[in-house]
Amino acid sequence: PNAAVGARPTTALAAKGGSKKKKGIARTTKGFGAPPPKLEDVLAKMKTRTPDNANEVDCPCGSGKTHGECCGPFLSGEKKCLTPSDVLRSRYTAFTWRNIKYIMDTTHKTCRDYREDRVAWANDLNKGGMFDSFTFVKLDPSKEEDGKNENESFIEFKVTLRANEDRGGSVAGQETVISERSRFVRAGADEAWTYASGEVRSDVAGLEDVALN
Repeated sequence: PNAAVGARPTTALAAKGGSKKKKGIARTTKGFGAPPPKLEDVLAKMKTRTPDNANEVDCPCGSGKTHGECCGPFLSGEKKCLTPSDVLRSRYTAFTWRNIKYIMDTTHKTCRDYREDRVAWANDLNKGGMFDSFTFVKLDPSKEEDGKNENESFIEFKVTLRANEDRGGSVAGQETVISERSRFVRAGADEAWTYASGEVRSDVAGLEDVALN
C-alpha cells in the first residue's frame, strides 16, 4: 500500500538546569529526552488478524496447503522468497493477517512506499495501509513474466476484497476485484526477491492507486 508521508520523529536533547537551594550546593542535571521507540515495541502494540492456530489452518494465499506448509516459514523468517510468486503469495497472506513487519521487510528500497524510518513507516501502515475496511477473499495470480534480466520479474494478479462496512463507494458485503501488475527484483541469483512497484486498476473509491501485495 502506498503509505502517506508523515513527519519523522525527532529526539530532543534536553538540558535541565538546577535551581539554587537555600542550603547546600546547587545541582545541575543534564540528559537526553525520551529515547526513540523501538520498532519491535511499536509493532507489539498493533493489532493483528493472525489466528492463534495459524500454522494449522488453510493458507490465505489459496495454495491449498496449511499456512505452516506454505507462507508461514516466509513470514517467520525461516525461509526467504526464492521466486517472485513466493513474494506475492506471502505478502498477500501478510496483508490478510495484518503482518506489518513482513510487508516492510519484503519491500525493495526503490519502491515509492519504502521508508528509512521504519517506525514511522509502520505507524503509517497501521493507520491506513492494511485494508482494515475489507476482508481478503481470494488471490488469483497469473504466471511470472521475465523482466529485462534474470533479476527482474512481473506478475499480474487479481485480489477479491469484501467490504466490511458502508464506506466511500463500497457497501457492506459487496465484493470488489482489484487488478495489479507487480514488479519484483532481487540483487542476485542467490538473493531473496522483493516487491518493487505495482500498477493498480480499480474503480473503487479510495483504491485507485493502492498496491495490494
